[in-house]
Amino acid sequence: MVLYQKIYFREVILILKFLIIISLFSFFIYASNSESNIGIEDENLTVQTSDSFLSSVEYGRILYKNPRGISCSQCHGSEGKGGQKIAKYYDKKRNPKLLRGVNITSYSLKDLKASLKNEYREENKRKRHKIMPMYYLTDEEVQAIFDYLQYSNTQGKE
Repeated sequence: MVLYQKIYFREVILILKFLIIISLFSFFIYASNSESNIGIEDENLTVQTSDSFLSSVEYGRILYKNPRGISCSQCHGSEGKGGQKIAKYYDKKRNPKLLRGVNITSYSLKDLKASLKNEYREENKRKRHKIMPMYYLTDEEVQAIFDYLQYSNTQGKE
C-alpha cells in the first residue's frame, strides 16, 4: 500500500509540474502578444474596410508592425523609410557588406503589391530581394499597408 501511494504521489507531482509549465508558457505567449500598443488615436481616420470597426490605416499599421509574425518595420523602419540593418555578408571578393532595409515610402500601390507578391519582373529579375519574406497577403491587406505608409509619411508634412 505504501509503494502504491509513493507511485501515485510521484504521478501527481509530475502532472502538477506539467500543468505549471503549460500555464507559464501560455502566460508568456499571452503577455508577449498583449505588449504591443497597436491602436492609433486620431479622429481624422475616415477610411474604413468593409465590415470592419478598424480604419484601413489602423489595419495597415497592425499588419505592418506584425504581419504573420514577422514585422515589416524590423527592416523598413516604423514609417517605411528603410535603413535598418538586416544582415552582414561578404561579396565575392570577401569584402564585408551590410544589407539594409529599403525605403518603401515612394512605392506606388502597384509596386508594393508586386514586391510583396513577387509578381514584378524587371528584365527577368525579381523586384524584391531574395531575403524578403513572402507573406501571402490579400489585396485588401496590401491596400491597408499602403494606406498606413501614406498616412504615416504625410503626418510630419502637415
